[in-house]
Amino acid sequence: MTPTEIHQRLLEVFGPDDILGLEAELIDPVIVVRPGALRAVATHLRDAPELAMDFLRLLTGLDRPDAFEVVYHLFSYPKRHSVGLRARLDREAPTVDSVWDIWRTAEWHERETWDLVGITFTGHPDLRRLMMPDDWVGHPLRKDYQKPSVYHSIPTTRPKPSSQAPTHVFPPAEHVAKAEVEGEWMQVNMGPHHPATHGVINFLLETDGEIIRRARPDVGYLHRGLEKLAEITPYGNTMPYTDRVDYLGSMFTNHGWAMAVEKLVNVQVPPRAEYCRVIASELNRIASHQIATGALAMDIGAYTPFIHWLRERETINDIMEIVCGARLTYNYMRVGGVARDIKQPTLDRILTWLDHFEPMIDEFDRLISNNEIFIKRLANVSTISAEEAVSFGLVGPNLRASGVDWDIRRDEPYSVYGDLEFKVIVGQGLRGSVGDAYDRFVCRVLEIRESVKILRQACLNIPEGEVQGKVPRDLKPTANEVYARVEGARGENGFYIVADGQKQPYRVRYRTGSFTGMSIIEHLSPGLMVADLVALIGSLDVVAPEVDR
Repeated sequence: MTPTEIHQRLLEVFGPDDILGLEAELIDPVIVVRPGALRAVATHLRDAPELAMDFLRLLTGLDRPDAFEVVYHLFSYPKRHSVGLRARLDREAPTVDSVWDIWRTAEWHERETWDLVGITFTGHPDLRRLMMPDDWVGHPLRKDYQKPSVYHSIPTTRPKPSSQAPTHVFPPAEHVAKAEVEGEWMQVNMGPHHPATHGVINFLLETDGEIIRRARPDVGYLHRGLEKLAEITPYGNTMPYTDRVDYLGSMFTNHGWAMAVEKLVNVQVPPRAEYCRVIASELNRIASHQIATGALAMDIGAYTPFIHWLRERETINDIMEIVCGARLTYNYMRVGGVARDIKQPTLDRILTWLDHFEPMIDEFDRLISNNEIFIKRLANVSTISAEEAVSFGLVGPNLRASGVDWDIRRDEPYSVYGDLEFKVIVGQGLRGSVGDAYDRFVCRVLEIRESVKILRQACLNIPEGEVQGKVPRDLKPTANEVYARVEGARGENGFYIVADGQKQPYRVRYRTGSFTGMSIIEHLSPGLMVADLVALIGSLDVVAPEVDR
């Protein structure tokens, strides 16, 4: 169904008092609903068989001059259609009903929106800070936000000792490193500087010995305000920040931002540039999956496979250094194309390396994938059903491992992926249950093999031509809204831009796979052993910068 058809369907069910209009002029149309009817409309969109909007892609809070807004980007896996919902809230008391129990992923989205924008979600089970410290004053993404001087003032001279008590309000005791017994349960901190948390992330554990009662992720240690930076930076100048969203998959964040801006200003990308983008992205996918699968093996005690992957990843870094000049935070794509061409000698080098690399995948499988001890550590651990994966907003290998056959490259083709042949890897429960930690590991290893196939096709079939399209010198799109997405190594990388006719966006929102992957950990943690939590975190391929942004 088109957004117009979905709008008409909602009008028939709820009437014009609740369904206030369709903003069809937007690049990605949005249906406006009365805030008091939002929950009922959301439930109908999810449950009506002809609509089946089972996936909440993104929830965004906007601070408009005359009102606050909440925008929901929805998608239906069964029906393959999408639409946006908008509710305009009172400026003085922005409040709307929570939808956390309709789409479980909304629990973290709503917490972040309250934290950064100050919109209250009635009925939310745990509405508290997510990114900012518990004692932070105000909501940083409001347009009238004034930063608290206590956090940002830098003294020019060393202060004199004072006998007065400090005025700073310290965080609650649960955020202070401790291990204390409360009844039969012990509270301990796992992190934030812990090798198994895959970044500066803390997990607040409640345990009975080695058995976990609950593991609550405590994130925000890396929060850099990248969305706020994008709102004060010209469109083209934001590209260098995108590779910091995911330092292990920066080609995908480059690509998604470029696509979103290109849709806003109607820029066509030359075919050769599209092939260059695919080549860079698939090399990056292999490198990212190598870190994910190698680090998972290392997390649970197998160090050697990780070293073998690092050896192969060094060749990818050598190639990427030729392509874009960087070995980690690759920055290669530009609005309208790419920074520079991939020359034939580099293409030949990629093909030569692929001939060497394919047997190395078999070696990796012999080392670890088929190791019985490794399999027993992962099989039937933290199984995620297809329904849970969709409700919690999981994407990429974490979603496909649960049996959901979905890949943006194939199902919403972009760039030149529609012209390339590859297989979408779906979990099969090879040594346990579908959607367990082992399936998530295997999906990534098999996706490496598919990336090899894609790279061979792209390197052999790349056309001649330019690598940069015609882009206006002054990127100043008219007022509009767009949501662009690519299939990153951790799944859907989404970029929501609200343009208002200025040289910089009015609002920017990033959607990442690690953010939603992190949100399911508390749900899966009860009953796990502490060692199994390490396996769970590694199997989800959580990267801290993608969570914090």
